[in-house]
Amino acid sequence: MSIVIQETTSFVTAFKAFPFIKSLDAYYPDIEFWYVNKVVPGIVLGNDKLLVASENDNIVGIALGKNGEQETKLRCVRVHPDYQHSGLGIRLIDRMLDTLEVEKPIATVSEEMINLYSRAFVKRYGFSLSDVTKGEYRPRKLEYVFNG
Repeated sequence: MSIVIQETTSFVTAFKAFPFIKSLDAYYPDIEFWYVNKVVPGIVLGNDKLLVASENDNIVGIALGKNGEQETKLRCVRVHPDYQHSGLGIRLIDRMLDTLEVEKPIATVSEEMINLYSRAFVKRYGFSLSDVTKGEYRPRKLEYVFNG
């Protein structure tokens, strides 16, 4: 069976995607609280966008975005380790850009993950590095801002 990517506004599916978000807690303290209390209600109301990649009814990747009045943002792309380097992350980003109806949303990347994203962001999508902040989410750690 092939991987299917779908947008969802389902509360249940948003919570099934929670382990993908939780895996980022080392880089973004309090991400669990943020996701449960801000993002999930936004997904249900349609302000936040959640794409879920599934194979055989198992979630194998997600993309999270925001299409708000003040900013349009690519918030998160996560792929299960068994599916990394398969092109699924790129498919999720492509689909999220279509969903957000924007070519260059704001995106931020932690210093530990910049090597995973910078090449695709710059070469494939034409994103531009607009800022590097220190201590934004964690003391003494850099956060790279694209299209800000």
